[in-house]
Amino acid sequence: MTQIPSLTPKGERMREHLLDTALDLFTGNGYHETTMRDIAAAAGCSPGLTYRYFARKEDLVVALYQRLAHEFEERVMALPPMSLAERFEQVMQLRLRQVTPYRGIYQAILGSALSPQNDLGILGDNTLELRARAQAMFTLVVEGASDAPSQQQVEELAQVLYAVHLCFVLFWLYDRSPQQHATDEMLSLACDALRLGRRLLRLRPVSRALTRLTRAITPVFGVEAISQPAAPRAHREPPPAEWDDEPGELE
Repeated sequence: MTQIPSLTPKGERMREHLLDTALDLFTGNGYHETTMRDIAAAAGCSPGLTYRYFARKEDLVVALYQRLAHEFEERVMALPPMSLAERFEQVMQLRLRQVTPYRGIYQAILGSALSPQNDLGILGDNTLELRARAQAMFTLVVEGASDAPSQQQVEELAQVLYAVHLCFVLFWLYDRSPQQHATDEMLSLACDALRLGRRLLRLRPVSRALTRLTRAITPVFGVEAISQPAAPRAHREPPPAEWDDEPGELE
């Protein structure tokens, strides 16, 4: 993942301002239609300064991922100790509320987001840290439930529910029903199934099936999976020298 340089409070405010400006432009004008020059102009700063904070548009999307991850963690840790199905329902509603303002952005980058070789890939090497953080939150969702299972099943259910939550977001992106009603119905059905499944986990065949399912999805969704060598990035020309007109430090 792109490393964020150490910033002063002023520099952090500038970075957030650039990100907010970019997200507004991506939402209003389209991700692919917006250039780094557009972002700089709308933010009221030079392209050179913009490039110092974000070298390319993809870095702005990763910054959005990071912002949403931080908000998600705060909300999950504040969840009350309800049943597992209720906690999962609240987590999914939270996630969908989070991404709703950026639905057009996610739809525009969908091809990149689904490619593990792309820097924006939600299951790629560049987002491994964010994926680990998200899975840790789903572990908290299961552990904090009033009907939490054994520790082994906590880890297994957390990974399965993390994968299910990504599938829900993908379904929601394609959902063209009014107000995405189909997604709401799918979530209701999934929570009903989770209530039933949680009770059935006491049965050994069901417990074994959960273990098999977890092992099956780990190579794709698991953070312990062996990372493949990243594909070499295409050569990118540096910004024109005349854009580099701001002081060297990130204030």
